[in-house]
Amino acid sequence: MIREMKNNSKEKVKVCRTTEGTVFEMVFLVLAIVVWALIILMITHAPNVVATHFDLSGRPNGYGSPWGLLFPCILVTVVGGCLLLGAYFPHTLNMPVEVKTPRQYELLIRMTRISALVLLLMALAIPATVLLFSHPSPWPVIGCVGLLLGIIISFCVMIHRAGR
Repeated sequence: MIREMKNNSKEKVKVCRTTEGTVFEMVFLVLAIVVWALIILMITHAPNVVATHFDLSGRPNGYGSPWGLLFPCILVTVVGGCLLLGAYFPHTLNMPVEVKTPRQYELLIRMTRISALVLLLMALAIPATVLLFSHPSPWPVIGCVGLLLGIIISFCVMIHRAGR
């Protein structure tokens, strides 16, 4: 997976193509196609005006066209794709722990790829929040954010422990 390691963690790390990386990329592609088919299906069957913003208590306080939901979905999908690309350049990723060993880099790369998949689920959760429930609820998006934070925190702990 990692071909070259230098003593200094600021040096570039060369990440080679692996079966794991290819599997994550293929899963991302298939999931992106399914997610976007569902997003378009939900939006085309939505009413003309939907809740587009929620206050802290979860009540809708902004309304607009369902097509306005496309922008955050596109943004989250693009960020997920950028994370998959970023897995090949782990030395550019900012971490709260120092990453020096090959095992730490492997964990960082895996965390990045898993996070990309969770972001795709968030792209689906954004329109689902508004369009699938009789009473709009922010909980699908909050659940995705919680899952993403849990993944990041647990991997940061594993990366820190792998450096000992």
